Amino acid sequence: MIYYAIPAYNEEKSLSPLIEGIASVMERSGLDYQIVVVDDGSTDATGAEIERLSKTFPLVSLKNERNLGLGRTLSRALKKATELAAPGDVIVTLDGDATHDPSYVPALANRIAAGADVAIASRFAAGGEARGVAAYRRFLSSGAGMLLKIFFPINGVRDYTSGFRAYRAETLKKAFDELGDGFITETGFSASPEIILKLHGRGATIQEEPFVLRYDLKGGESKIRITKTISQYLKMIARLKLKSFRRSDG
Repeated sequence: MIYYAIPAYNEEKSLSPLIEGIASVMERSGLDYQIVVVDDGSTDATGAEIERLSKTFPLVSLKNERNLGLGRTLSRALKKATELAAPGDVIVTLDGDATHDPSYVPALANRIAAGADVAIASRFAAGGEARGVAAYRRFLSSGAGMLLKIFFPINGVRDYTSGFRAYRAETLKKAFDELGDGFITETGFSASPEIILKLHGRGATIQEEPFVLRYDLKGGESKIRITKTISQYLKMIARLKLKSFRRSDG
């Protein structure tokens, strides 16, 4: 079974093509699936669109009464997916803006079946690409990746910030059971690398699968705020590095 954990904030234009795309891929692949969507206090018709889609597709909807940010919303979606999942299942995260093509999911799931605990859909792996991405966003992604690679090198991992991933359900469940709310503490976009770094620190095997990010298909405005996101990345790196120093001194 494939479980999708999708955070959504003001994605009324993108959710329908995304959910329909997921259904099409799963049907062609012969895979059972369920979708968990968390509406992060959207101010447009995202909630109504989720309700409409839930009548046709196997979709579980949750709602934050106010906007809590990507990190908390992603954490809630993943927690719900781990509650629903059984051993051997796969949990996939992707963005709600239709920039992540679900046709890559079977390849990601195959990597989990072959032994990986996490499979990242990577823009920076050989064969990967990002289309329609503004220069400032390319700078942020590549710059954050370089910093994370320097301070927290993971063999074979280039794309630390991609939110398009597949996880072994047991790996996430164990992290939530043992770390609780301490597993995902970042509230913004820095939650994505935080998850990878913490799972790697707990011995997870992480691989990459090349994919093409289609930012040119994005249905709405970007939610990212550059200065705030850079600050979040730097603070997270400093905090995690300080913790690793304290453990080594102890």
